[in-house]
Amino acid sequence: MIAALCMTKGYLIQLAPGEGKTLAVAIAAVLTGWSGKPLHIVTANDYLAARDAELMAPLYRSSGLSVAAITSDTPPHQLSECYRHPVVYATAKQLLADYLRDDLRLNGARDPLRRRLWQMQNPQGENQPVMRGLYAVIIDEADGILIDEATTPLIIASAEEDKANMLGAIRIARNLVEELELDTDYTLYAKAGGAVHLTEQGKRKVDRLSTSFSSYWRVLTRREEIFILAIMARDVFQKDRHYIIQDGAVVIVDESTGRSMPGRSWSHGIHQSIEARVGVELTPLTKISARMTFQEFFRHYHRLSGASGTLHGLDWELWKTFGLLVLRVPPRTPSKLKVLPKQCFINRQDKLVCFIDQVESLHKRGVPVLVGTRRILDSEEIAGHIRGRGLSCTVLNAKEHEYEAQAVALAGERHAITVATNMAGRGTDIKISNEIEAIGGLHVLMFEAHESPRIDWQLFGRAGRQGAPGSAQPFVSLEEELIKKYTPSWIKPISSLIPDGKTSLKIALLQWLSQRYAHDIARRQRSNLAFMQKQLREQLGFTKN
Repeated sequence: MIAALCMTKGYLIQLAPGEGKTLAVAIAAVLTGWSGKPLHIVTANDYLAARDAELMAPLYRSSGLSVAAITSDTPPHQLSECYRHPVVYATAKQLLADYLRDDLRLNGARDPLRRRLWQMQNPQGENQPVMRGLYAVIIDEADGILIDEATTPLIIASAEEDKANMLGAIRIARNLVEELELDTDYTLYAKAGGAVHLTEQGKRKVDRLSTSFSSYWRVLTRREEIFILAIMARDVFQKDRHYIIQDGAVVIVDESTGRSMPGRSWSHGIHQSIEARVGVELTPLTKISARMTFQEFFRHYHRLSGASGTLHGLDWELWKTFGLLVLRVPPRTPSKLKVLPKQCFINRQDKLVCFIDQVESLHKRGVPVLVGTRRILDSEEIAGHIRGRGLSCTVLNAKEHEYEAQAVALAGERHAITVATNMAGRGTDIKISNEIEAIGGLHVLMFEAHESPRIDWQLFGRAGRQGAPGSAQPFVSLEEELIKKYTPSWIKPISSLIPDGKTSLKIALLQWLSQRYAHDIARRQRSNLAFMQKQLREQLGFTKN
């Protein structure tokens, strides 16, 4: 009740995992929904939007309100009807996409006067906006949207005529790129998001190879652009990590949630270059019709609030960017979650062997195990090793998502082993029985750390919920991408001074520093984005003397 009342006052609430964020959000939604103005509730994914709307429907009905859930499966002709309900559950991506489409329909008429003029010129017809407006929003797992995905732009694209035969050039470059070698012909900057730069030798080789192109793509900047796209498709974007092949099409995988995003595509020819790389039919080129970041979008709401279990260290940034205060509500019952010491290894293979040994040991005791991975490939590899030892397990990732509700329902049973990507992170509620509580509750094993420790804690929070016993243990090795990509250069000579007998201390220190470095980079990016958007608003605004 404290959390719900404070959310109606515009606070962000921190509640411990399992303390009832879903119910608190619904109570706050009832109080806000009685105003009759549109209210949107943002969830981490489509599964949670549908689940929470169905779960809380009796509460809304008894309060005189109706509720709807909008997912990627909702037919376009039903969107307007769904948005007429007082309470609407959806993902941030869904809401922003519908907002941008409406903005295109209205030709940018956002203020009330211009919108009224547009309505006068366009009487009720088929091409009407589907949303009622942006009044109030409550964000479940607020840090995931307002922080982790703040700088992610959502783009609405439309078909574009391929006047320069770019698709043909992409097909040619797919084969020619095999003659370019990493570190000799080009460099790849992992810390810059996979940026590619051709060396002087590489530029000369590209010049020689470009004779296969039409005259348009032989121009210096254009031929380098088409080769860089082919290099990124080969070396930067990885199958079963950044995308999967589904029904003969390249489907993007959201790394933050581990879920597939059908119907979405990368822009600037990247998507078509990946399609050429994997040998599927190339989709038509598109051009950007509208784009907006989540940070900018949520600043359009008149009332913004939310809840999360991991708002640590974000107070100043949330206040500076969104004007939001964080209120921490103490847990109803003390947490019994035990986070065991990190298991540290020099290489990935040793870590994998010990990891599978630990899964097998817990399974023999009957303890249910949730294995958390960052990539589809890792989840499939670990599941293969587990099954190789004669044990059964359930895999939950973007390729195995049809039975998500069933997998989550069974994950807390005796001897259960569930191997999942970030799909089993935010919002997943795994129930355990008294029998399981008696043997220690759910045990979470993390195969690889994330850039932000908050996401690690989201995974750990699947265990030890509502005062129940549970445990979690992270595994880390020097070969992890986090350490390779984000370890500051100045720490390497210092870490060499640590005695050989303190290897675990050294690895743990490198992981901690890498996470801090990654966190600082992301924070600066968000800060710079907020500053640029503020400058743009001031430049486009009008002052009155």
